[in-house]
Amino acid sequence: MKKIAEILVIEDFSGRSNQVDVQIQEVMSKIKNVDEVKISRIHVPIWTEDAENLSGIHVVVREVAET
Repeated sequence: MKKIAEILVIEDFSGRSNQVDVQIQEVMSKIKNVDEVKISRIHVPIWTEDAENLSGIHVVVREVAET
């Protein structure tokens, strides 16, 4: 079994400046004992302030069987 960490970066097109790359580096420095790190970026439109909590960085660590 090997451990894979998947970092999902959800960004919006609001034009607000954010330091996503710095946040990604911070998250990656905290991830320990994984064999591989995959980073995916998704851009979503944000129409209301209520949807603001969707954007950010989400991390999933899972074990997969090697084939």
